[in-house]
Amino acid sequence: MNPLDTLIKQHVAPVMKAAGFTRKGRTFRLAAGTGDHLFLQFDTHAVDPGRHVFDVTFSVVPLPYWEFVKRDDVDPPAPDASGALATCPVIPPAAVAHEPDEEMPFRSRWAFTEPRTRDLCGSELARVLVEEDLPRMTRLLDRRTLLEETRTNPNGELVRLWGAAQSEIVLRIDDEPAEDVAALVDKAEADGVAPVLVVWARQRLWRRTAGEA
Repeated sequence: MNPLDTLIKQHVAPVMKAAGFTRKGRTFRLAAGTGDHLFLQFDTHAVDPGRHVFDVTFSVVPLPYWEFVKRDDVDPPAPDASGALATCPVIPPAAVAHEPDEEMPFRSRWAFTEPRTRDLCGSELARVLVEEDLPRMTRLLDRRTLLEETRTNPNGELVRLWGAAQSEIVLRIDDEPAEDVAALVDKAEADGVAPVLVVWARQRLWRRTAGEA
């Protein structure tokens, strides 16, 4: 087994399972009742022949955003991390960081030697997930919380991948008063937001209000 996969199996999988995530390979998935998803993924970097170097990243995929992205699909697939509205790296402690003195994004890289420091790296990753990142990131499955966090971005690590106005529309469109969202869409249109989003948002609001009638 690849050493990174061993680390994931021994240290990460039990933590993520306890938090309600399912696993496929190096990807962990948590689905909310709304259809919104939270993913945790691992990406490797062949930058150090002496160590295994990798990133660990959370991706938040709200269902309305996923459905906008896949609006032209006749049979849309289940959400995956490619539909992230926001991402956030899991930052390693200095002892298991590849470049502990670097700035982001290089500061986000974890590293271990096989087998000497694999268990240290894995146990530190599990600790950071349990104590810090899982409580913080699972909160973002609430759309109001995600909207507020992407507005303020207090720690500078949560990265919104779409514009502020567009993100606000998709995060409010299913839950906030329809007239408030309609006004938001009107303003976005006046400000030059892509017409395809305006059309999609108005159609979704029409279906929503028709269903409430």
